[in-house]
Amino acid sequence: MKQILNGITVVEVGNGPLSGMVGMVLADFGAQVVWFEYGQAESEYRVWHRGKLRVSVNLAVAAGSACEDAAKIRQHILASADVFLTDLSAAALAQLGLSWPDFEPSRPDLIQGQISGFGEDNKYSHLAANGESLAADESIVAAAIGRMMVFEGVAQRPGPVYPALKVGTHGASQAMLAGILAQLFNRTETGHGQLLRSNMLRALTAYDLVGLGASQVDPSPVPDTNPHAVLPMLNYQPVQCADGRWLQLGNLLPHLQANFLKAAGLEDVLEEVELLEEPFSEAVIEDFRRRICLQMQTRTQQQWMDIFLADGGVAGHPYQSTQEALLDADIVANGHSDTAGGVTQLGLLGDFTATPGQVAGAPEAISMVALALKNLPNAAPIDASKTEATLPLAGVTIVEAAAIIASPFGASMLADLGARVIKIEPIEGDPFRVMAFGLGAARCNTDKESIALNLKSVEGQKIAQSLIAKADLFMHNYRPGVPERLGLDYASLSELNPKLVYMSVNGYGPNGPGVLRPSTHPIPGAALGGVLYQFGQLPSQLQAYPELLETSRRLFRANEVNPDPNTSFVVASAATMGLLAARRLGKGQIVYLDMFGANAYANFDDFLLQAEASSRVALDVDYLGKGPYHQLYPCKEGWLFVGLSSKAEQQQFHEVVGDFADLMNLSSQQWEQKLLPLGLGCIQADGPTPGERIQAEHFVGSELAVQFTHLLHGAGLRHGAMSEWPQLQRTLQGPCEAGDSTDALMGELGFTAPEIAQLKTSGAIH
Repeated sequence: MKQILNGITVVEVGNGPLSGMVGMVLADFGAQVVWFEYGQAESEYRVWHRGKLRVSVNLAVAAGSACEDAAKIRQHILASADVFLTDLSAAALAQLGLSWPDFEPSRPDLIQGQISGFGEDNKYSHLAANGESLAADESIVAAAIGRMMVFEGVAQRPGPVYPALKVGTHGASQAMLAGILAQLFNRTETGHGQLLRSNMLRALTAYDLVGLGASQVDPSPVPDTNPHAVLPMLNYQPVQCADGRWLQLGNLLPHLQANFLKAAGLEDVLEEVELLEEPFSEAVIEDFRRRICLQMQTRTQQQWMDIFLADGGVAGHPYQSTQEALLDADIVANGHSDTAGGVTQLGLLGDFTATPGQVAGAPEAISMVALALKNLPNAAPIDASKTEATLPLAGVTIVEAAAIIASPFGASMLADLGARVIKIEPIEGDPFRVMAFGLGAARCNTDKESIALNLKSVEGQKIAQSLIAKADLFMHNYRPGVPERLGLDYASLSELNPKLVYMSVNGYGPNGPGVLRPSTHPIPGAALGGVLYQFGQLPSQLQAYPELLETSRRLFRANEVNPDPNTSFVVASAATMGLLAARRLGKGQIVYLDMFGANAYANFDDFLLQAEASSRVALDVDYLGKGPYHQLYPCKEGWLFVGLSSKAEQQQFHEVVGDFADLMNLSSQQWEQKLLPLGLGCIQADGPTPGERIQAEHFVGSELAVQFTHLLHGAGLRHGAMSEWPQLQRTLQGPCEAGDSTDALMGELGFTAPEIAQLKTSGAIH
């Protein structure tokens, strides 16, 4: 069976997972990936190595042979590459003759993706890969954007906490992947290539769901809380079982919480809830919490899981490490843990039912001399009517019928790539609109048009079908069986639209014991190993309620909202892969994605079964870091993160600072001002969290927060897009409101004003 990327040649110049994960996915779906690895070669196999021809090169610009190797790479790109992917800085590329102007005149069809830590436009940008030094470690980027303050409260001390999970690397690589695939899609029609950039700095803004929005409201609706005192949402309570093992609950919506209380034998609590008026008092909530936690200590973890699995409507999962997750029944059944070639490792990006990928094998080392690539035919002809470059998904229509974060946020990322996104939501609106002061919903629904439909009515279903009949892609996050009841199943819709890309995004995937079970963000956080990496070892002795409460508080801080945006990034990249398959191969299909698989990708660094143990370096007991040169330090005022990888950097640091104890002589801000200009990764880690930090003057050029003027809703400030397209002027829109485009969309479908009024009266639309 022909794979989506057969015939595509990718030249990757990089070192590490930032570019490596992009190349890996492209190889899994049929591309030939030639990886020119500079710097210190990794001797151990990593998942991002797979599927590539591996060529070691010297690109240290001070070395004489760098220009020679760069010249050979340039020749291969000009002759053979459809895509040139690199983690080198713009300055290094210019020095090596590998920058966009070196290729565009003779290869207007080339797609060049530049991926980095900080981008090219702020005071941290010089901490970049140059052919000798590697790209900035994510921890340095996290310190600069205030992410280390997000985890305050995990440690039993004040101040920032080292963020363990590499979500910025995951997000930046997926944003780059989505951009490359989208431009390949665009190129099939226009012949155009394009330059695009992504970076960890932009990607980490995806994990700020309410901060920027809250900073625009005076007074802020978000209460000022003590991170050392905030307890978990009752619906998201971590619990300890009779055998000392822990479960994460995730029953966000009222009907799910009711399912849990019934399954747990807490009908008395449910009866009291139904008698009381919301909002509940703090005393009532804490009484319910105590009763839930004590009840969960009456059975073992496995006994509770048997009950929850039999029920099918309860969101809950054991805490486990990433190494344990590789053997999880749902992970295995849905192909997220692959054993091809005798290695248990990360599976495919998604299940593309008509054009499946194949987990590629180990890299093949080859010399530059032996490398012989097939020459491309002459550059693809440029459509004279489309001589100006456009956003790659311009002209694409996506219909989204999804709620909360993971899928809606993924759809907004596609809107930022130029797609028209039409959001179908219930008459009362996406339930996320009444949570988190509406700020999270605003974050997840930028650049969309909303139509409010009653999909339980025949009229509402026909309207939805008419919209999807004209769309390129339909995305939903319904549980199995629901699309069939609503007339939105693939069999029905593909009759109307044979080339439709149909994306099903749920919690566990279409196979395995969790197929019918709900999931919310804490569930894959606990199940895929991210939380245990952040938190460390959980207590196994049965805890008394006060101690259990403190452990659950810290777990709640460790299990932040990242699993939802982790999924959103994969939704966007898999959607562009599906669109490309439809255009290149003429095949509509079902694409299955789930939160477990997407968060396996966010745990990429450890999603390879080790003979001995995890390859991850554990955090120290105070959550400061991973060693003296990769660690948070208290200063006279504030905290400094020190991230120094080379002996030369470490020596220079001590020449300026003295001993680590001497950091107490100045504030963290003063140390950053001294050390950062020297090219040392020493960053002030205290201060505002990302929503406020990204508005700092030194980030203005980075477009992390941008002004918008919405056609219907006026002006405001929103987060920037996840990728940058330097050749284009892009206007980003603000969020849609529930049903704001209902009348306009009904008009497009041919409904008259009286017909629209009648449908409103009947309750089919709003």
